[in-house]
Amino acid sequence: MTQTWLETLLDIAIIAVTALVLRGILKRLINRWMKSVSSKAAGSGELLAANVLSKAGSFKSERQIHRTQTLGTMLTSLMDAVIGLVALFMILERLGVNIMPALASAGIGGIALGFGAQSLVKDIISGVFLMLEDQLGVGDYVDVGNVSGTVLALALRATRIRDDKGEIWYIRNGEIVTLGNRSQGWSSGTVEIPVSALENPQTVMGILETVVQEVTDNPVWSGQMLEPPKVLGLTKFTESQAVYGVTVKCPGNEHWALEREIRARATSALQAAGIQVALPTTIIGPGLAPDEEPDKPSSP
Repeated sequence: MTQTWLETLLDIAIIAVTALVLRGILKRLINRWMKSVSSKAAGSGELLAANVLSKAGSFKSERQIHRTQTLGTMLTSLMDAVIGLVALFMILERLGVNIMPALASAGIGGIALGFGAQSLVKDIISGVFLMLEDQLGVGDYVDVGNVSGTVLALALRATRIRDDKGEIWYIRNGEIVTLGNRSQGWSSGTVEIPVSALENPQTVMGILETVVQEVTDNPVWSGQMLEPPKVLGLTKFTESQAVYGVTVKCPGNEHWALEREIRARATSALQAAGIQVALPTTIIGPGLAPDEEPDKPSSP
């Protein structure tokens, strides 16, 4: 049955209005979901217990909000593309255009493109899963192969990372096979304090216990630790030194500052008590002592 131009225009208008209404409904649902998740994440961050747990785990309110917004933007773009393409084909069909050759050509072109751009498709799919599974995010300190640094951007095709020297690395998502994220979960460290082997171990341990308690009671540092530091005691001997250890447990990749604070306070307290902190007996490299830590990555 041949349709008149008026009927054709009416069908096109109905298709366009239906597509717009459907797009509006789906977009409102996506926005409502984004708002709900963001409000829950922000509310949980206000609770002290939840805040401590978020530091210990992989969940952070700001991270969850950013991830939700990113996923919402991706879903909106995908929805617009699908609805627009379907509406376009339906309108062309109402205008009497045979869309079967176009669909067949698109299918053949898609197959050819798939064979010719396998690496690109692999990068995009890997990027989607990296984002959906929250394996890394902007601001995380990660280890990817031989590259360690802070994530600057996570795109569908490549991830941009700045290492400790300031160099920016562009890593294709499809090439990320093994990934270590130091910013998720928790991290621990051990402060080693060498003193003369002739010093009384009980005296040294008593001073270290006092230092640890002072740091724990300090509100500036107590909020940056998951557990109070622990004095391990005498951990090892060298030819002329006795090494005492203190362990710390903090949110992911945030223990360096606490280690430095304990080391400085312990050195001052031991010297004030007349106990000399032992000097290194050998030098490794220009100006680097065996007990001195190399450059550590800063907390993101």
